Amino acid sequence: MRIMISVDIEGVAGVNETIQGRRGNPEYEVARRLMTQEANAAIAGAFDGGASDVIVADSHGPMRNIIAEDLDERARLVSGKPRPLSMIQGIDDNHDGVVLIGYHGAASNSGVMAHTVSGMAFHSIEINGIRAGEPTLFGGYAAEIGVPLLAVSGDDCLAQEISEQFPAARRIVVKEALGAHAANSLSPARARDLIRREVADAVAKSAQAKVEAPCQMPLDVAVRFHKSLYADAAALLPIMERADAHTVCFQAKSHATAIGVISALSLMIAGLQ
Repeated sequence: MRIMISVDIEGVAGVNETIQGRRGNPEYEVARRLMTQEANAAIAGAFDGGASDVIVADSHGPMRNIIAEDLDERARLVSGKPRPLSMIQGIDDNHDGVVLIGYHGAASNSGVMAHTVSGMAFHSIEINGIRAGEPTLFGGYAAEIGVPLLAVSGDDCLAQEISEQFPAARRIVVKEALGAHAANSLSPARARDLIRREVADAVAKSAQAKVEAPCQMPLDVAVRFHKSLYADAAALLPIMERADAHTVCFQAKSHATAIGVISALSLMIAGLQ
């Protein structure tokens, strides 16, 4: 049984503040260790549940955060960017399920450090009229190739989004959001125990898991930026239609195309900051 695990940092227990996700400070070093440990809890749970092969995608920011030498040796690690499928790189249609660890709410929704792909660039992203978070995109891609979303960990606001978009997926709540930079969190040790147990049970039952996606093709994508300058740049691309000063729209025939375009926009806007 093959399982894909994608790991972000904002939804990790004990992580509440932007500085914890930015390189070059002691807080980041603590947070990346906590991220690595939650990844290991999910890996252990996957093998407890019957997995024979596990691949982990480091999916936060520079996508090179997990401490490789501390990662469970049974798993393979995808790291670095840019990469074609971004946070879900490494999955294929031979996988039996995907697990998202340390995830967070969508841009313009409530939750600890809620954003979609780039908090600096995007005010919100909507796909077929649905406010899109990272699970919408990456869980949607997995569903498109026939792989079910088994479990997602993060805060309670994320859990609410998952209940609406992927109702069959298991929701692992490791903290309650008190604001954008405040949370009531389980201890990291308790969070890891919970993740391991829930992932093990979800993987053990993966043969009965439903393949769900909140958005069906074609995908009508509306990207609203924080600054009109960013929309000016995005509108230079021939696939874009300008909707208003801050918003561009495009149509994608697949989740892979939407992921690629949104990733490229994120990189483009980083060059303007």
